[in-house]
Amino acid sequence: MPAVEYSVSNGICHIALNRPDKRNAINREMSDELDAAFVKAEADDEVRVVILKGNGPSFSSGYDIRGSYYLQGMREGITDWNYKDTTALLRNMIEARYLRIWNCSKPTIAQVQGSALAAGCYLQLLCDISVAAEDAVLGHTAIRWGGVSSMPLWQVILGPKRARYLLFTGRTISGKEAEQFGLVSLAVPAADLEQTVNQIASEVAEIPTEGVIHHKEVLNTDLEIMGVGAMFRYHGCQNALGRFYKYR
Repeated sequence: MPAVEYSVSNGICHIALNRPDKRNAINREMSDELDAAFVKAEADDEVRVVILKGNGPSFSSGYDIRGSYYLQGMREGITDWNYKDTTALLRNMIEARYLRIWNCSKPTIAQVQGSALAAGCYLQLLCDISVAAEDAVLGHTAIRWGGVSSMPLWQVILGPKRARYLLFTGRTISGKEAEQFGLVSLAVPAADLEQTVNQIASEVAEIPTEGVIHHKEVLNTDLEIMGVGAMFRYHGCQNALGRFYKYR
C-alpha cells in the first residue's frame, strides 16, 4: 500500500497521506513519496492546483518517531553523530521536503481534519491556502521536548505574540481558533470540509495557469526579499545543532 496516493482530475491534483491507522504519522517512506508526488505535480502540465490531504480521521500527527526522516542516521547504524552529518541531514530535509512544497509553482491547498500536529502542522503551513475542520486540532506539541523548530514560518504567519504563545507552551488549538489566529485560511464544519476545499480548488483551476504561476512567483519572491529563505536555512542549522548535542 503506498504511503502517499496521487491522482489528477479536471486540473486538480490530490496528494493524500495514506497511513490512516497511524494518523498519517510521517515516516521515511511517506516523506520520500510525498517529495516524489510534488515533483510529479510540478512537472505535469495538466495540474493547475494541488490539494494536500490525509486519508482517515487525521491530516497528520507529525513525524513517526520510530521511522522518521529525522532518525535516518540511527536506523542506518550511525552511532557517532557529528555536526557535519547532522546539518546535512536537516538541510536535505528542508530543501527536499519543506521547500519543495513551499516553492511549488502550482497553488497548494491543505485540507485539514483531525490532528495536524508538529510536522503535520508544518505541512499545512507550507501550503498557500489551508482549510481546516472547526474541530481539527493544530499545534506543535513536540516543542515540549525543547530545542529549535525546523519550521521558520510560525512568526511570519502568526506574528510574534501568537507564535510564541504556541511554541513556548506546546498548546494545541482547534481549527476554529486556528482561523482566528491566522494559522489556517478558513475553518468550516467538518461535514463541509471536502466540499469547501474542492470548490476553492475549482475556482483556482479556472484562472489561466501562466497567470497563477507568475503571481505565486511574485508573492514568494516578496517573502524571499523579507528573508524567509534565509530563515529556513537558519532554523535547519539550529535544529541540527540541538540534535547533534542530543544524539551524540
